Amino acid sequence: MTGRGGTWAAERVLADLERLALQARPRVEFFDEAAARLKRTVRFDGACWHALDPGSDLITQHRLQDLPDRFPVLAHNEYAVQDVNKFDQLARGPRRAATMAQATGGHPQRSARFRDLLTPAGLGPELRSAFVADGCTWGSLIVVRRAGQPEFTEREVVLFDRASALFARAVRRGLVAEACDSTVRLPDAPGVIELDRSGGVLRLSSSAEPLLAELSGDTVEAGIRSPAVHAVAAATRDALSAARASGPTHLPSAPVKTPGGSWLVLHGGLLSRGPAGAVAVFVQRAHPTLVAPLLLKAFGLTPREQEVAQLTLRGATATQTAQRLGISPHTVADHLKQIFDKTGARTRGELSATLFFGEHLPRIQKRVPVGDDASFVDAPRPRRTDPVDTALSARERAPSQAPSTAG
Repeated sequence: MTGRGGTWAAERVLADLERLALQARPRVEFFDEAAARLKRTVRFDGACWHALDPGSDLITQHRLQDLPDRFPVLAHNEYAVQDVNKFDQLARGPRRAATMAQATGGHPQRSARFRDLLTPAGLGPELRSAFVADGCTWGSLIVVRRAGQPEFTEREVVLFDRASALFARAVRRGLVAEACDSTVRLPDAPGVIELDRSGGVLRLSSSAEPLLAELSGDTVEAGIRSPAVHAVAAATRDALSAARASGPTHLPSAPVKTPGGSWLVLHGGLLSRGPAGAVAVFVQRAHPTLVAPLLLKAFGLTPREQEVAQLTLRGATATQTAQRLGISPHTVADHLKQIFDKTGARTRGELSATLFFGEHLPRIQKRVPVGDDASFVDAPRPRRTDPVDTALSARERAPSQAPSTAG
């Protein structure tokens, strides 16, 4: 693509983009076509489009156009460094788009991203936008010009702001279209191990083997003997016994950090036609939306600190958090100090990076596909916690098949 901008009026470009977005094209195709249309009125030399998981507001995929791939640097800046125009800031701000020049008062060198990412690549002016629709952030866009080129204008910022919801819905439609057409086998599929009442192995899915080896940092057999596996199994038996006496209860879940530094989630359940006393332990890779409460608990946060942390991660201010929880902003500040002390984070961005991005970055670099909810296809989805419902759904499967999800 060239960096030259055309002479189309903003209204004409928006109308053309709207027609394109309604076609529910795959995202890569939409991004390339949308960039060509944007260049009819906005000049830029390179662009980077992203899909964001609306559950965690984290990047799950990116599409580069005429730019070098330095995504780890971008990711570090976005989630671990204080800087201007972060995507979550734009998504919750009065406008969904802004330039670096505006945010730095005309001194872009104040930005770590300008120093560490743009300048080494010979780039200068930057315009960013977040794609927001119905309260959820589905994607984002960065367009840049070469160093020494004119800054983006207010008219161009307004255009990107107005296109935000249009782009969000286009990403959402594209995800659905891709999911319907996909024939990709899910990578890192969840695994299941069924144990008898004494802890012996009854069944083991092939998909569980690499996860169990990762869990132990050694062999599959060492993973089977892992205390975490048997602790979840024992807690599951207790929960099922309690359920028979008093009705539905929550089945146990536990996050486990592996020797390699990744996070897995183990949770209990039942398989069909199992002998009396048998329980199943499902092993899955951690997913930010579901595992955040578990990881916060693993860091030793109190229930109230976990509530404050989750609201903070979602972008709430101290005042908003105080109003939501019915406590004072001073108390929120005290909780935040404890949260940062326990997790080792110093800012909300660092807290997000600590909890989430160690799992996301390898997936992005390996190009793990995402589903129609913009989450990685290998991520666990919400599951029912009523053991009776879990058992009933399990009975619908063939007894020789391991389930593809956790219930």
